Amino acid sequence: MSDDSNQKKIDVTSTALEKGIDVAKGFIDRLVLPPAEELGLLIKDQISLWRFNNQVRILNKAKAVCEKNNVSVKAIPPKLLCPYLEHASLEDDDELQDKWAILLVNMVDSQQNIQNHVFPYILSQLSSDEFKLLESVLIEKERRVSELEGELSDFLENRSSIEIRLKSEVDEISQKLQSLSPDGKQVYSSEAMELRSLARSKEREIRSLEYKEFMLRRQIAAPESIPEKNIKEFEIANIIRLGLAKVVYEASAGTHSIEVPIGDRDSSYASVDFDIEIDTDTSTILTELGELFIDACREKNA
Repeated sequence: MSDDSNQKKIDVTSTALEKGIDVAKGFIDRLVLPPAEELGLLIKDQISLWRFNNQVRILNKAKAVCEKNNVSVKAIPPKLLCPYLEHASLEDDDELQDKWAILLVNMVDSQQNIQNHVFPYILSQLSSDEFKLLESVLIEKERRVSELEGELSDFLENRSSIEIRLKSEVDEISQKLQSLSPDGKQVYSSEAMELRSLARSKEREIRSLEYKEFMLRRQIAAPESIPEKNIKEFEIANIIRLGLAKVVYEASAGTHSIEVPIGDRDSSYASVDFDIEIDTDTSTILTELGELFIDACREKNA
């Protein structure tokens, strides 16, 4: 065989392999600290130790949270714990490590029933900024719902008295109209027309009471929109991919009423509501899964 042919052979000597390992070690040293040489370990051992240290930090944080909140710990199945430890071992962000610890606390809390196998995977797929965004959205929804529920509670408590007052005012107006026309004939004086207009206004207020309750309950049940101005497009796409958010299409509409005279008497009117479509828009909202996930990663104070 010629010398040229021999030169084309692949060099598999120990020296060549060692050089290849040195190159790989040099590269991994740039990715994971401290360098492998300082630890005297192979690359695989170094990464294993790095992951193990992450697990230890997270488990210690979880233990501290359990002790602080007097959590009664229960055993969880390996099917849930093993994937959790596997994903958690790759997390080196201190703030997200706190979330990993709290997620574990809530999973082992005997007072809760969090057995969702997908939560560790979801947390492993989120950046710190993405998590903070979702958490802020949930906090805003809770604030909004609390405020609306307080408004609804006050409304329901006072609705009966408001309705009684309005009906009494309508009766008083009717008596004044009757006094202006003792013979029962229709009176078209400015005073009579003003009284009839006031009566119709009070009747509309009575009818609107039911509508107000409906609207308050609808606003309470409404999902929370995710503000997209301070987040990158790929981050929104990631959140949607994980099922924590979804895009919905909304039609903006305005409601107004007109009054149509009915019968022969000028004082009888029918009120008709019309919904007029103005525009169609899209928004990204937090899903039920998103709410459950973020709540599972929040500390439940004792």
